[in-house]
Amino acid sequence: MTTEYIVIKIGGVASKQLTPEILTKLSEWQQAGQKIIIVHGGGFAINQLMEEHDIPIHKVNGLRVTSQSDMGLIKEALVDMVGKNLAGQLRQAGLPAYQLVDELPGLVHADFLDQETYGFVGEVKSITNQTLVALLSQDKLPLIPSLGYSEQGALLNINADYLARAVAISLGAKKLILMTDVKGVLENGQVLEQLNLVDVQKKIDSGVITGGMIPKIQSAVQTVQAGVEQVIIGDNLTDGTIIKE
Repeated sequence: MTTEYIVIKIGGVASKQLTPEILTKLSEWQQAGQKIIIVHGGGFAINQLMEEHDIPIHKVNGLRVTSQSDMGLIKEALVDMVGKNLAGQLRQAGLPAYQLVDELPGLVHADFLDQETYGFVGEVKSITNQTLVALLSQDKLPLIPSLGYSEQGALLNINADYLARAVAISLGAKKLILMTDVKGVLENGQVLEQLNLVDVQKKIDSGVITGGMIPKIQSAVQTVQAGVEQVIIGDNLTDGTIIKE
């Protein structure tokens, strides 16, 4: 039997508190032998720490401009606040969460997206997934913060959606679930249950998919084209908009 990988990106409200439904679903999947990997951001925690340290938050094109001196705080927010909290919730539910921290330099190979504009914001160059595969074979549930390292060893802040996508593609995952604070792609107030690749551009052209949802959907399309069976965008693990061939 082939191993089925499910990569889940947890962002927004969910990264503060996982619902009982989410924890139950994860347990069901784990018990059924699915291999689950969670990638998480933590914008709210980063904002909170930066406010506490009186560091202004500056964004360009929706991306947080990050100085090298901010990276310590960002790592603290992602690893010690969000990651620890998620790991605690998962373990309490009987899920063997494993926070990847020391393993990150060998796992997420990144490069500066555009150092002049964004500072220490990275894009994923490649994922070395041996560590993940080893952890999964021990039935662990890897928890990856949205960070990566450049070849020179610089710690970089990475968009969690893009990191989750890179991990899903590298593992040839069955599905990538992008969990966010919206129920999915809405058309006339209703969630579109499914979007085939051919429909996506039509929906963008006709103004159904707008704003911040556009890059999310385009990223989802590229993920499916790269061999991941389906991408789900929603506020839980099972309902939302499914994007597939």
